[in-house]
Amino acid sequence: MKSPKITVFMAAYNVSAYIEESISSILNQTFKDFEFIIIDDGSTDDTALVVKKFSDSRIIFIQNDGNKGLPFTRNRLLELARGEYIAILDSDDIAYPERLQLQLSFFSSHPEVALCGGHGKIINEDGIEHEKKIIVPTNDLISMHMLFGNPFINSSTMFKTQIFRELNGYRNFALAEDFDLFIRISEKYTIANIDAFLVKYRIHGQNITIKRSEDQEQNESEILKYLQQTLGMAFNINTLKMHKELLTNQIDETHFFAYFELLVNMKIANLESNRFNIIKMNRFLFNKWYEIIRSKKSNVKALNWYFKKELYSMEYFNFKQFRKIFKSSLRGLIN
Repeated sequence: MKSPKITVFMAAYNVSAYIEESISSILNQTFKDFEFIIIDDGSTDDTALVVKKFSDSRIIFIQNDGNKGLPFTRNRLLELARGEYIAILDSDDIAYPERLQLQLSFFSSHPEVALCGGHGKIINEDGIEHEKKIIVPTNDLISMHMLFGNPFINSSTMFKTQIFRELNGYRNFALAEDFDLFIRISEKYTIANIDAFLVKYRIHGQNITIKRSEDQEQNESEILKYLQQTLGMAFNINTLKMHKELLTNQIDETHFFAYFELLVNMKIANLESNRFNIIKMNRFLFNKWYEIIRSKKSNVKALNWYFKKELYSMEYFNFKQFRKIFKSSLRGLIN
């Protein structure tokens, strides 16, 4: 039997209200040469009944013996996937009709890329689009963006099956296993995002990604420790705590100096390890520092912070940035 070009994968758990639309969005793709593996992870609602209503021969429906969790379910791809590429779609999201074709064309013209994703539009539980969109970075700094968050929408990602197997799939980092996989891919290969909307990302009360848990907190900490280690940083519990605040966007203005020290330590570590291009990394860290300063709209110390020589360089000067920082300092003086 001829292998399909793409393996589309969907893990499902108690999503009977949404999965029909998600499945249809794949079956209606403009690119047709794919297999569609759907694994039901022990659902207790009518998810399986909804899936079984479809008669498309490209669908391979498998049911786990009980609820095994996402890392286990996704790693079944290590044996099952026959496509050259694996495309992920979560069971409550919707793929745009040209999603697979756009990504396949991108891989064809960028053979060095191992993983790619794209932008997403947010929809509510009724499928109504929200004005807010998820715009992912599309420049060549995506690996650096991973230091402070996942620059991919999981439902938009496609990656090479061979590399997925080379890395032995997902590790047991529940609710963060995709982020961990993308980090490990980025360490050895080029990653990218397409400047196009590939999926509609559904926000609803049952999203596991918005239900934070102690396990997720611990897994994020382990991932950050790993990131710092690969950058060449020595472990420090307070540095890890500050890093996590930036990762989760829980910025505390009383911690500004600690954030500054974290970024300086990252800069120094990268100078020694050469993990990232030094010139690009230094500018990236300065721009991150600018974002942190800007998070407080009224800050009498903003100008002083902005020109801190440990991160600032004359070549980074941007009048638009300077004007915003100046206004922030002015508001701090007035207030």
